[in-house]
Amino acid sequence: MVEKVWSLLKLLMFQGLFTSPPQDPGFDFFYLALQWPGAYCDTKRACCYPTTGKPEADFGIHGLWPNYNNGSYPSNCDPSNEFDPSEISDLVSTLQTKWPTLSCPSNEGYKFWEHEWEKHGTSLQKNTQILREIPRENEFLENF
Repeated sequence: MVEKVWSLLKLLMFQGLFTSPPQDPGFDFFYLALQWPGAYCDTKRACCYPTTGKPEADFGIHGLWPNYNNGSYPSNCDPSNEFDPSEISDLVSTLQTKWPTLSCPSNEGYKFWEHEWEKHGTSLQKNTQILREIPRENEFLENF
């Protein structure tokens, strides 16, 4: 797993050498947050497996978020842009495997993905050049 994470980081750094950032992306860098199911469950003193079953005992993605150099981050940038499950219909089975939620009560993941979209994704939507430079989620997830 460490090899996969290192490969991903090298890819993102390499890609950064050949892409020109937009004039004002509205943030300074992307923060990749991973989760370890055992640690999450120990920290929360409980966890619930997704309705699709127990996730692999391996690092998983928690999020890829815009951040500022001072440690803060933009969030909930466009409350009018609501999460639309139809936009991810082609990704659901991959997301359920690679980006599951462990929060209770058990669910299929939509509530978690909606939270991530509303808190972090809406802050990226206005930066369409950056979004075009990021591989489609299923390409990213298949290589993770």
